[in-house]
Amino acid sequence: MTPGSTAGYSAIGYALPQNAVIGATAVLTTNIVNEARLGFNRMNYGSGVPEPFFDENGVETHLPYFKLTNYAQMGGEGGGASQTRDNTFQAYDNVSWQHGRHLFKFGAEIIFFEYVPITDPNEFGTYQFSSGQSAKASATDGTGSALASFLLGYSSTASQSYGEERMDGHQPIFSTYAQDRIRLLPNLTIDLGLRYEIAPPLYDTRGQTMGLDFSKVPTPQAIFSQGLPTNFYEPTFFICGQAGYPKSCAYTDKKNFAPRFGLAWQMDPKTVFRAGGGIYYSLTDFSSISRLTNSIPANIAQTLSSVTFAPTYQGYNLFPPSLAIGPSTSVNLYSLDPHQRTSYAIQMSGSVQRQIAKNGVIEVGYTGTLGIKLQQNVQLSNTLPGPTAASTRRPYLGAVFAPGTVFPSYITVTGDSVGGSTIATLPNEAQSNYHALYVRGEKRFSHGFSFLSSFTFSKSITDAPQFRNAGGATGTENSPPQNSYDLSAERGLAAANAKFRWVNTAVYALPFGHGQHWATSGMASAIAGGWQLSGILSLQTGFPSTINLTGDTANIGGGSGGILIRADPVPGQNAELPASQRTTAEWFNINAFVDPPAYQFGTLGRNTLVGPGVFNFDTTFIKRFRLQERFSFEIRAEAFNLFNTPNYNQVARIINAPGFGAVDSELPMRELQFGAKVNF
Repeated sequence: MTPGSTAGYSAIGYALPQNAVIGATAVLTTNIVNEARLGFNRMNYGSGVPEPFFDENGVETHLPYFKLTNYAQMGGEGGGASQTRDNTFQAYDNVSWQHGRHLFKFGAEIIFFEYVPITDPNEFGTYQFSSGQSAKASATDGTGSALASFLLGYSSTASQSYGEERMDGHQPIFSTYAQDRIRLLPNLTIDLGLRYEIAPPLYDTRGQTMGLDFSKVPTPQAIFSQGLPTNFYEPTFFICGQAGYPKSCAYTDKKNFAPRFGLAWQMDPKTVFRAGGGIYYSLTDFSSISRLTNSIPANIAQTLSSVTFAPTYQGYNLFPPSLAIGPSTSVNLYSLDPHQRTSYAIQMSGSVQRQIAKNGVIEVGYTGTLGIKLQQNVQLSNTLPGPTAASTRRPYLGAVFAPGTVFPSYITVTGDSVGGSTIATLPNEAQSNYHALYVRGEKRFSHGFSFLSSFTFSKSITDAPQFRNAGGATGTENSPPQNSYDLSAERGLAAANAKFRWVNTAVYALPFGHGQHWATSGMASAIAGGWQLSGILSLQTGFPSTINLTGDTANIGGGSGGILIRADPVPGQNAELPASQRTTAEWFNINAFVDPPAYQFGTLGRNTLVGPGVFNFDTTFIKRFRLQERFSFEIRAEAFNLFNTPNYNQVARIINAPGFGAVDSELPMRELQFGAKVNF
């Protein structure tokens, strides 16, 4: 966080959780039990600073946000302060009925979500001052001064946004289930269950979210493959809840049936086999739905170029009191798939567990998850590579307003359509899979010692970049696909894939003091007793990342932060360097990658570069003092990354940026922490 230059103001963040729950369990008969519960959860959190007031001739007023190249920023905050309120209300009832070999369970749950994200608009304006303005020349010709431009009031660009980016999101969810646990044999039990969920998508009670209907226009693939006109077709723009469209921006999926199965078989007195599987549904990401408020009707922005700043027109505001939109206006357009299916996962597992000696257990197992109809980010404002202007080759020109669309008062509408800048859809079409084999060994706590070791060999694949990935040069990949019309080319390792992971934990109570082997009483017990040592050793292979380049070298007209195109691999070159040749300046072989030719996509796959692994050891040393029968005092010393091992976190992955291949961040080095507490 870098504070602005306004005295007393800098970025702030806060979070306030609140929870309440009440439940009741009633034994209705000797074999029927009913459990009921009511719950409430609230989370308020936010960041940024509201617009500060300034004294102007004794009157409190706001100022625009002034940005001077190579100088401290000053004035207002330029909008952007955000706050979010999450409320969850829950009512639940469950009945358990034991009948012979069957244990029946059935119940119902009602959940009501309130999701209210608010981002303050930049209503007072942001003005950029650069050097060339003061010299009446190009801002990049090296003449003049940004400070002089500011003093003269010559702004190179000015921007402003109207309307809060706000959603008062509501979502009711109803679910019911039935389950039968059958004891077929003394050593064999199976579980059969079925759950049904109905969850209308989140909707905005203020009616400020938007969507696009593509049913009346050809698909981009058809436009490109059939030689249809480009930069011509216009999907239908609608405000959710108007013109016959659903208030949730998408229709309710009523097919959410989720069967479940489980099995437990005691093969012999010391060996158990367990297996299970089921379908689990997931809600649409609330953050992605709130993106539908980043454009009209909730929020609209305007940018002016080469303006003379003078506080004579409506105070300090150079902008008109309302904004007009029409065919010549270009705005960002976002949409869900109105007919989207609910995302779900098929989960399955199986394991064999064997008791070793009196206190030992070893387990070998498999677990897998298939993600179906997951959300992805598709940029329909992009085109295919080519030498001519990308803006003339896009599939869609903009959007035509649905008949009867009503806009807020601060938007003046001319015509029946609007131009599109970024046009993005968020369809539920991506897939993922995760498969893992694991071995776990455990010695339960006895004789003052316990130990747990778990080793996992896994692989996770997706066909879409992380949707919530911040992207950019400091991220591991970028959210939009390189080619929005060939999503199969995005199939690759998931960003969270770690091939091997081995975690070991141990707790050892030193054998001194009351109830132990030595120094069981007196001063020796007080000094030597009550000591406990524990540690966690973690070893893991690295996470993957994607080699990208900055700039639209393919000339597709889009991207995220200018980072979208992937590199080409160099034949015969291995990206991985021998451990003896790796340095922080060059962690991998930078000669294994080159820029793709102009007007072409890169042929390198997504997430092909595996980053550095992790070696970490944390430990805790505790001394307990017994004060009375019910009171004890504890002091503890903790060390995180005890051996101060460098664990590199991110390697520069942008091929045409300075420092390509170098380590540019790492996990925390050794941290020591001391504490004390009273237990009673």
